[in-house]
Amino acid sequence: MFRVTTNGMMRSYRTNLTQINEKVFNTMERVQTTRNFSSSAEDPAAASKAFQLRRSYWRAQDHIDNTNYIINKFQMGWTSANAIVNGDEVNPSLDGIFSSLSGLSDTSAASRPILGRELVNKAESIVMCMNVRYNEEFVFAGIDGMNVPFSWGEDGELLYRGVNVSAAEGTEDYETLQKLATETGYVDVGVGMKEDENGKVMDSSAFNSSISGIEFLGYGLDEDGDSQNMAVIMNELGNIFLDCDARTGAYASAEDKERAETLVQKLYNAINHVQEQHVKLSSDSEYLRINLTHLEETQFTLNTEIADLEQMDPALAVTEMFWAQYCYQAALKIGNELVSQTLFDYIR
Repeated sequence: MFRVTTNGMMRSYRTNLTQINEKVFNTMERVQTTRNFSSSAEDPAAASKAFQLRRSYWRAQDHIDNTNYIINKFQMGWTSANAIVNGDEVNPSLDGIFSSLSGLSDTSAASRPILGRELVNKAESIVMCMNVRYNEEFVFAGIDGMNVPFSWGEDGELLYRGVNVSAAEGTEDYETLQKLATETGYVDVGVGMKEDENGKVMDSSAFNSSISGIEFLGYGLDEDGDSQNMAVIMNELGNIFLDCDARTGAYASAEDKERAETLVQKLYNAINHVQEQHVKLSSDSEYLRINLTHLEETQFTLNTEIADLEQMDPALAVTEMFWAQYCYQAALKIGNELVSQTLFDYIR
């Protein structure tokens, strides 16, 4: 026969009581945290899946932070560019300038000096707008956001990051401008950033956060040797108009008249280019906003999956806690009877 000793019964009781007490503690912790498990050892499979979900959640948050920053940068750039294209309280819109130039004739020649002043002021305003900053970073400076992108040189030439924007094709300055116009600063915004076999980021897998001011305003010389930069053309045409007779608007010379007529058509082309760049900037901003919405929806879905996996029903947690406490109290009563009987037998 198997003999049940007092010591063996007490050891068994203490072991069971410890286990029940631990269960009470675990259920109380679950009520406080509403978590299904507190360590990976409790449920390795669920813990592994939860880690993967949380890693995706954190990655989505990084993408959201990146996208928000770029959105704000592009919005600042769009607002500044909009002041150029659509004008403000001080400067006319590009369409307004276009209309003024189209309506300009010998009968309205007296307005040339006034229009000239507007053109010169607009050229200055364009440079100021292109030097706008967001979070201490120059928006239209490409990837070199710490330095002012546009400035006027000592001889009145317009410089972009120290290079004359009216450089001739084939020169070292022109090659530099080409590189500055096509700079890329790729940012991972959650579309699967990948590299090709040469280690370069694939264009379709990331977003280019670099905004080139020189690409926006134009650079280089055309087939006639004239600048293709809108601010430069505008400034030169404005100065020709300013030299016109203040009363009659007559040109200072026949050469000025011929030059002005040439520049007017070239300014049209430059204005069209800038308007196209403005639309592209708006499209990029809209793409970022759509992508942000998608990222936020993805993060919400991930958060829901994490909650379903890690969080337990509060009502169920409380029920389990009360049941564990009930079992613990019952164990204590049994223990009291067991200990009392044992002592009584010992005294006898």
